Amino acid sequence: MDKEKSEASGKESLHAQSERHAIYVIIDAVFGLSLGLGAFSLTELPIMSTRDLFLAVGFFGFSYVIIFMSWMIIRRYFVGHTVYGSINGMLFFTGFFVAIMPIPIRIILMQFLEPTSFELLEGAFILYPLCLSAITITVGIFSFAFSRQSGRSAPREDLVHLLSEGVGSFIMGLMFLISAFIPYNISVEDVVDPMLQLPPEILNLPFKIGFWFLGSIITALPAVIVTRLIMVRRREKLN
Repeated sequence: MDKEKSEASGKESLHAQSERHAIYVIIDAVFGLSLGLGAFSLTELPIMSTRDLFLAVGFFGFSYVIIFMSWMIIRRYFVGHTVYGSINGMLFFTGFFVAIMPIPIRIILMQFLEPTSFELLEGAFILYPLCLSAITITVGIFSFAFSRQSGRSAPREDLVHLLSEGVGSFIMGLMFLISAFIPYNISVEDVVDPMLQLPPEILNLPFKIGFWFLGSIITALPAVIVTRLIMVRRREKLN
């Protein structure tokens, strides 16, 4: 691993190495601050019932899982491994969307609990999946860049783990991106078969929320499994 890092560092100028280190320090701070501000915004919500409480915590919990897992995956590329070159500049772009994530989270929760502006809620439901898309697609791009730069020198198990997670994150990012353009006024009830007899709480949700879960279960999860199987089979053939 140290040899891999020294070889990667040798391909960069001192200026580029300094920039890369600065980006990683800032990204660490941005991810942590975004999670903290998102959680703190829950304390300002007009929660008047148990339903409101679980709605607020559940929605933030979904955001927390996506941000935290993306942070953990991205961090591996500059702690355990090294990704060098201009690809690191994408973290500037990603950091911006991570930093503003608490804004749509707070607006969505506020407007769900005390509706005042449909346009504001609709705008937040466009910005929110765009933020998630930028974060998760970056994870996928980093995994592809890593496989090209260090695929031969990295431990095989690490490569399988990182690439399969990267593929899943990239596909989830595409699902988030598509959902940003789904009209907010289309509900789950408008799309699903009435024979399913889902609870009213689910039927009344915007379809784009259901699309996030469908995207991760129907597309991202199988993609992760297929990627792992392909890489394991290739390893067996090489052996």
